[in-house]
Amino acid sequence: MLDIGALNFLAILLAAMAKFIIGGFWFSKMLFGQMWLDEVDLKEEELGSPKNAMIIGFGLCLLVSFSFAALLQMLALDLRSSVAVAVIVAIGITSAQLGLSFAFEGRSLKLFLIYAIQCVAEFAAVVLILGLM
Repeated sequence: MLDIGALNFLAILLAAMAKFIIGGFWFSKMLFGQMWLDEVDLKEEELGSPKNAMIIGFGLCLLVSFSFAALLQMLALDLRSSVAVAVIVAIGITSAQLGLSFAFEGRSLKLFLIYAIQCVAEFAAVVLILGLM
């Protein structure tokens, strides 16, 4: 049973921040930013101001972190099992669902892998922070 009062809201906030930072780094020029732009057929100057996307993005990072905190509290798993659940959710649910859309939209495998591996990295980081705090 979920006990919202027992959730560690500081951990949820820090996990959301980590997810947001990983996403920012993921799509930077140092990692996959240019590859992503090429795959979605955009130029950097076409993106415009990221202000609204960043506000919405951080809110969604909070939602993901809160959801994992609630799920892990209800499952009462150890850290190793919690990370395994995060990877299973990232690959077997989130990425698989994303892959369905990609298949019907004719998007590239390269773009799918950029998003899918990002999901695994971010979910694992979220669960590690939640589990260690």
